[in-house]
Amino acid sequence: MTLGGRLALVFAGLVALTALLIGGTLAVTTGTQVSDEIDSFLLQRAEEYTNGQRRQPNRPGRVAPATQPEAARPLESDAEVQLLSQDGEVESTSGPALPVSAADIALAERRGSPVLATVTVDGTEYRMATRHLEGGGAVQVARSLDESNSLLSVLRSKFLGIALGMAAVAGGIGWMIAQRTTRPLRSLARAVDSVAETGDFTVSVPATGQDEVGRLTRGFDRMLGALETSREQQRRLVQDAAHELRTPLTSIKANVDWLRRAEDLDAEARSATLAGVQRELDELNSVVSEIVELAVDGSDQPNFGPVDLAEVADDAVTQFRARWDRPVTLRAEPSPVTGDAGALQRAITNLLANAHKYSPAGAPIEVDVGPDGLWVSDHGDGIPEADRGRVVDRFFRREEHRGQPGSGLGLSIVTSIVNNHGGAVLVGEADGGGARVGFRLGQGSGLGRPVATATS
Repeated sequence: MTLGGRLALVFAGLVALTALLIGGTLAVTTGTQVSDEIDSFLLQRAEEYTNGQRRQPNRPGRVAPATQPEAARPLESDAEVQLLSQDGEVESTSGPALPVSAADIALAERRGSPVLATVTVDGTEYRMATRHLEGGGAVQVARSLDESNSLLSVLRSKFLGIALGMAAVAGGIGWMIAQRTTRPLRSLARAVDSVAETGDFTVSVPATGQDEVGRLTRGFDRMLGALETSREQQRRLVQDAAHELRTPLTSIKANVDWLRRAEDLDAEARSATLAGVQRELDELNSVVSEIVELAVDGSDQPNFGPVDLAEVADDAVTQFRARWDRPVTLRAEPSPVTGDAGALQRAITNLLANAHKYSPAGAPIEVDVGPDGLWVSDHGDGIPEADRGRVVDRFFRREEHRGQPGSGLGLSIVTSIVNNHGGAVLVGEADGGGARVGFRLGQGSGLGRPVATATS
């Protein structure tokens, strides 16, 4: 059953239950009131017979008592009357013989409070009042309950009909409300089914309202957008990786084929060819490592915590100096941030490696850490302004650098790390010429949304 159907049933059930409770209460109240009125009528009528205000049924062989004046009102058909002798025997009756109980006999023998009881005579229910008569005996006055029972039965039937009618109306109203309320949910369900069947993340779900359903719909839309962006990035990564890997693989294959055919190749040429194969394999290994690093970056849970960016930069510079014979100048102020120390050190290492690759031999590299972020400056050819927005793209390399080692993924990895910290990568020109590349981190915990790369 759909959610709308369940809501309609709940509405109908609640209204029906409420109507039945109210109707049942009214029926019980009405029944009690009718019973009280009948009892009052019977007691009053019995008192009238006792006081001589009404003529009693003639007792066989006896004259009317002195208390029964000739002007007393006669018997009426709205009640059955029966007289009992002092020993409880029936002396006369105006209708069917009424049952005599022990309480009635006791009341006929001596004075006492009137007795009320419900009795059955020939299959018909009667309400009966018994009252002591002056001089001995008792009078029984009874009234059929058929009329009152029929009235109560009609009332119960009407209450039940009203409850069912109200339930039907409530069910219809509940259905309409449910259809209107769950319309966004149905659209969302269709979108989920469509994505599951087609794998198309471009499905759009219109979001209306500011309630939980509206927020859920907008959240689902954003999730689909993020999934589509991620899939597009993966597709581009695979395409770019295939393009970058094809060149070294082709070169390796060509060199190996040539070595296989050139059996009389001298040792020097063979050694040079093998050295070329080794360089291509090293380049291939570097490209694969960077592709894997870029592909899995952000998939692990980052270890954010208090970090001094100056200390992280000092560790990265120390490792760089141990690996490369190039002077590096570090100017750093204490810069406490919230981030992942390991990831930030990897980003700084990549910036240093990029500066080393495009700097003349022996030229120094400057690293500055302060309130305006972290900057790495070199003294190479610099980056043309037209390319500053593209150097952080995956596999991007300027035409004049196509022949140099590298995959073009270094700055992409830096950008991914910085974006995960809610910051931005900045590309500019160093004083005296060369490139100046760095980043600024976002405020707070570092878990902010990725910020687009800026240039300065």
